[in-house]
Amino acid sequence: MRNSRLLLNLAVGLAVSSLILTAPSSLASKAPTKTQVLDWINKQAKNPVVTYYFDFQLVNLDDDPEPEIVAKHNGSVHIGNFYILDQKPDRTYALIAEEEWNPPRLQLDHWDYTREVNHSEIDKNADGEPRLLAEKRVFETVQHTGGSGICVYKANLWYLDKGRLVKAWEGLLRQTVSVPGGQLFRTVGSYQIVHDDTEKPLLYYWQTQQELNPDTGEPLPGKPETSLQMYRWENGVFVPLNTGKPPGK
Repeated sequence: MRNSRLLLNLAVGLAVSSLILTAPSSLASKAPTKTQVLDWINKQAKNPVVTYYFDFQLVNLDDDPEPEIVAKHNGSVHIGNFYILDQKPDRTYALIAEEEWNPPRLQLDHWDYTREVNHSEIDKNADGEPRLLAEKRVFETVQHTGGSGICVYKANLWYLDKGRLVKAWEGLLRQTVSVPGGQLFRTVGSYQIVHDDTEKPLLYYWQTQQELNPDTGEPLPGKPETSLQMYRWENGVFVPLNTGKPPGK
């Protein structure tokens, strides 16, 4: 009897230990692996992944509870692809968006004053939820493009609407152009969204161009040229309002 009780206790202990050891791996297996994501993309994409420079993350891009997959593939310094996959009922993923963007990173949030979160005793309205833009979850993807003598970074604002990617706005963040003959120009851009009108927010976009010394990269004498473009949210995208120079320029 005593031996039987010892054998029973040993069996129970081994079973519990087995559950403890296997539980984390079974939970982790619910998340897609890199191999699975690559397989889904390469079976559906116009431009499949052909290098090792690939990354992905799970993000809730819309209102349904299932997370989407956002992925990027860097083919070279200036060439790459951006993908979005949506979960199907069988827990596999379907490719719903593919862009010839070359993102340096998958950091989708852009700086926005309305998203600043302070200590709860300072900011009573801090709730941790991202601020919607005209009732849309708008994300930013920066792409790095260019060519011979040209290096360009662009910001793309986008969101998902009924399973499709909508491009709300794009703007130049930085561009360096080497002109044959020994000239070098740099253009720097920046934007800010103003939510005073929650249904039709404004986007201010500034762009400044400066000629540089082609040998040192230092700005040459002369006043930089700055322009301002304003946009208003209309029908799900930012539409230009006016073009001109800021006051006093």
